[in-house]
Amino acid sequence: MKKSLTIAAIVFGMAAFGTTAYALPALQLGPGTGDWTYIGGGDDTWYTSDDPYNLQALANATQADGGDGDYAWDTDGAIMQYAYLVFTAVPNADSATDLFDIDIFNDGGVTLVDSGFGTPPPEDPNSLSPHSVFPTYYEVYEFRFDDVLEDIWNTEEGESGSGKGYIEDFVVDVLYYDPGVEGIHMDLLTIFQDGKYNPGDFENQFLVKANAPYSHDAQYASPEPIPEPATMLLFGAGLAGLAGMSRRKKK
Repeated sequence: MKKSLTIAAIVFGMAAFGTTAYALPALQLGPGTGDWTYIGGGDDTWYTSDDPYNLQALANATQADGGDGDYAWDTDGAIMQYAYLVFTAVPNADSATDLFDIDIFNDGGVTLVDSGFGTPPPEDPNSLSPHSVFPTYYEVYEFRFDDVLEDIWNTEEGESGSGKGYIEDFVVDVLYYDPGVEGIHMDLLTIFQDGKYNPGDFENQFLVKANAPYSHDAQYASPEPIPEPATMLLFGAGLAGLAGMSRRKKK
């Protein structure tokens, strides 16, 4: 009888551990509408070459019994919490100057709060979970999960899990990136303290409260480099000059 109870307890414990509440990271990035492809095999990232493209950020609000970190916020606190999208140049670019130019739209608003070279946030020696895209040029954008509580899912392809949480949609328009840049990688994080990131205010502090695992991030990769607007103007002027020369020759 004891053996049967022990086996039953083990089976129950395995089932409880495998419930959806434990299957969802606190934060995730995932594909919105459009063409996205998930590449696994150690890369484990969603890719798109759409421009503009639609990106989703998800925050888990599911509180598992006894769980301590399976959710970003409770069901009442999300609207008061800030979150941060991080866009980075790939491959690693040793430059603090603008290597890309993007426009981002979100119905609740989104604000550029920091940019530079390194692993953001640079004040935190822990920073984002280490992976090969850093150090590089980055831009950090602030927003809030201010929509209604709804059903969310595991964005990693092939993984299960569902729960309650928040979803924010972003439309990202890539206006330009440097010819040496092959794509733009995206990460998602939240901050300790009061939840708001103020660049330079917290030197040598552990700031990152939660971040999307590397298996739940995303990347934009254009098949062709996008020239700077000034380059396009020069190119257009050159074409106009050639057209004028052609007309003069015909006369």
